[in-house]
Amino acid sequence: MTVRSLRAAGVLSLLILATRAEAIPAFARKYGTSCSACHVAWPILNPQGQLFRDNGYQFGLGKDDPVTVSNAYVPFAVRTTAAYQGTRTTHQASDGDPVTTRTGGVPSPGLDILTAGTIARDVSFLVVVAGFTPDEPGGVESGWARLSNLGGTSWLNVKAGKLELDQPASSHRPVTMTAGYAVYGAHPDGSAVAFDLGENQVGVELDGHSARSTTRYAIALVSANGDPGSSGVWSSPLVYGHVQQAFELGNPVLPWVRVGALAALGWLPTEFATDAGEPIPGTGRAHKRYARVGGELSGMLGYPSTPFLFTAAYLYGREDAALGGGTEANGFQGGFVEVNWVPFSDVAYNATPWLLFGRYDFVRYKTGPGNVDGVTGGARRYLAMGPRASLAIHAEVHADRTRQAGAPSPSSGTNLDVESQTLMLGLDFAY
Repeated sequence: MTVRSLRAAGVLSLLILATRAEAIPAFARKYGTSCSACHVAWPILNPQGQLFRDNGYQFGLGKDDPVTVSNAYVPFAVRTTAAYQGTRTTHQASDGDPVTTRTGGVPSPGLDILTAGTIARDVSFLVVVAGFTPDEPGGVESGWARLSNLGGTSWLNVKAGKLELDQPASSHRPVTMTAGYAVYGAHPDGSAVAFDLGENQVGVELDGHSARSTTRYAIALVSANGDPGSSGVWSSPLVYGHVQQAFELGNPVLPWVRVGALAALGWLPTEFATDAGEPIPGTGRAHKRYARVGGELSGMLGYPSTPFLFTAAYLYGREDAALGGGTEANGFQGGFVEVNWVPFSDVAYNATPWLLFGRYDFVRYKTGPGNVDGVTGGARRYLAMGPRASLAIHAEVHADRTRQAGAPSPSSGTNLDVESQTLMLGLDFAY
């Protein structure tokens, strides 16, 4: 399969695989509250939910330690989505001319099993086992332990294990279910770099925040995508940093805004000792660098009970020529603009009955094929957001175009653009 075919297949798989998301109703059961206490609209966190997460799943009100909770409480939750999904994709290779494929049906729903909380005061954990479909057996998606408030300050917390990097918009708590953030996994054509900002990474993270999480930082050292190839103290190391600053404006039209910046620097080996011509893991050398830098702007318009939330993010990537087989360093730029709107609220346990959402994604490469433009939009109707479970009807459409990622044109020989459209309608359930 050619690189271009792999890129096209990657676009297709991005469309047909629902992105995982952390939604843990067990927290609502533990504290006797509704999911809306921490979520604007599940799975979107509100400021209290962000602070609860930054504090290591603690409110600090005397009920965080497990000894204060009834023995009947079990800190487990499950999530699954049953949905119809149909996809149309153009310009796929065949023995004849390029063809358009059309698929539709109700795929076997996957399952997320989540457990999280506190082991003791300032000691927290998260484990997510996900998959359980014919094509994806169950496996550990996340698994980490965290020590909070080291030295008695919220500015020093340490997390270790398989974790999600701190991002402008979480790839594991998105509203959209047919497509992820395209720029997170962008790579120039032919790149040997496997790092994906949206994938969980194995390593350690130091983070901290102010009293209300208006100021936040996170610094992580990870083995990028778990690559064991490098020799040395740390295999295929990547250093990642992210800072955010929120400003509470006290304005009824624009109550708050937040700005942020991120940077990642990784090293990948380009030479190995071999055995029968095959690279030997752990012997990698002649490391070359790749980098990601970016920024974000987010905020809220309107009242907290019916917010209009927006996030705009930009990312620039650059990779050494030796990592892509080219003669000069290659790079890309991209980003997204995302909006989420709660048009009205009810005086009920599911106080947020509706959520409308939309996003535009783009990626532009310095050279080669693969430029992406994508649009996603839809609505969620929440039937339940209580202390026991959450249930939403989810309707979503997605369309994108990937330049020169398809089969060659019969007339010119130039690779054609791939256009994909996806429709999804289903039930999203967490207990």
